[in-house]
Amino acid sequence: MTERHSLYRLATICLAAFVSQISSVSEAQLIRAPLTDGFARTSSIDVSVDEMLGFRKVRKPEEAILGPGYPALQMLEIQYKPVRMVRMPVTDPKTGKVSRELVWYMVYRTIPRDYTELAGDGQAELLVKLSDPEHDPANSTDPKQVQPLMLPRFILRVDDKGSEKEHLDELNLQIQQMVFEREFGRRGADLRLHNSVDGIQSYPDPVRTLGPDADAKPLDKATYGVAIWRNIDPKTDYFTVFMSGLSNAYRISTDAAGARVVEEKVVKQQFARPGDEFLQDEKEFRIEEKPEWLYRAKNVQLDVPQVDTILRNAQKSAETAEQ
Repeated sequence: MTERHSLYRLATICLAAFVSQISSVSEAQLIRAPLTDGFARTSSIDVSVDEMLGFRKVRKPEEAILGPGYPALQMLEIQYKPVRMVRMPVTDPKTGKVSRELVWYMVYRTIPRDYTELAGDGQAELLVKLSDPEHDPANSTDPKQVQPLMLPRFILRVDDKGSEKEHLDELNLQIQQMVFEREFGRRGADLRLHNSVDGIQSYPDPVRTLGPDADAKPLDKATYGVAIWRNIDPKTDYFTVFMSGLSNAYRISTDAAGARVVEEKVVKQQFARPGDEFLQDEKEFRIEEKPEWLYRAKNVQLDVPQVDTILRNAQKSAETAEQ
């Protein structure tokens, strides 16, 4: 057994022991920024040490691949107001005709967070273990050409039996401006409300809550936006909003047929609206349960050469076995 192999085994044992000590804390302890200005819920952030390790960890063929891992992993906390509705004049861009439509929307703000702070007082030790060079992937990957991007998208899924349908949030600058005036008025003089297109940007530096560099006002780094939906069935009683593009975390697994399944990490929030289609009132919107981070399948084709060798760190596993 070589000296490098011995050091690698020792580092692996130490990290495994450390992970077992803090993983339950990291998975349960959440980071929350204060709720103000009518924002009713916060997703906080939720990440396990296993997700932090990403493809630094050797994964067996039957295990799901988690990526990208530390330090490339990015996460945003999202805070939002309940879904609201308003009847407003909307101009058809093709005909120029103006008609009054019932529009559903949800105002939100995102806050970049440092997920390693989930370890609390153990953050320093966690960072040392995560950055241990003995755990650097042995498999070479292409150099990073660009920074990962925030790609906010909001899917409203109607959950009523027999009426299940998904609605992707829309881009409409006219509605966006009316929502801005309704929600913020003069208070929004220095505030910009993004949609899902101009909300695409590089992840900003995270808010710090620990140590001497802690941010006194974490909400100063928040980005504000609005998700807009039209033509929602007025009979809808129950629906779910999936908020994606808030993290670059992914999971790759294989289904029973042997096909690759690519999932992104999203926030799920359920709503109820126990009203009727005749006397519609936004006060009927009710937030159900707590927001939940989960993996949701994307409709994409994965075509990455040697995906198992690279992302499972299989080469390192083989080299270790040979030694």
